[in-house]
Amino acid sequence: MNNLQQRARAFEDQYAHQQEMLFKAEVRRNVMIGKWAAEAMGRTDGEAYARELALTQVNEPHRLLERLRRDFEAAGVEVKESEIQTRMLDMLHRAADELHNQG
Repeated sequence: MNNLQQRARAFEDQYAHQQEMLFKAEVRRNVMIGKWAAEAMGRTDGEAYARELALTQVNEPHRLLERLRRDFEAAGVEVKESEIQTRMLDMLHRAADELHNQG
């Protein structure tokens, strides 16, 4: 394998690793947001709801915000979309930091 091929392989490996870490961070974020949302809605099944939201990302990428809006509305809890988005971003950063610190 020549230097160019080695370099290309290293970039591919780095990209794959970054995508894996992003996926893990998003799943972790979804669990965090699920626990927060369950508490805000007064649900007693916070852990189960959090796991359900984590699966939402896997099964329906980019549908988490919509799902949270619907669930809040169904529970009669008023939460602005901007607050949900802010919390999602903050929790994604926290999840990424936790993964990074785990090594």
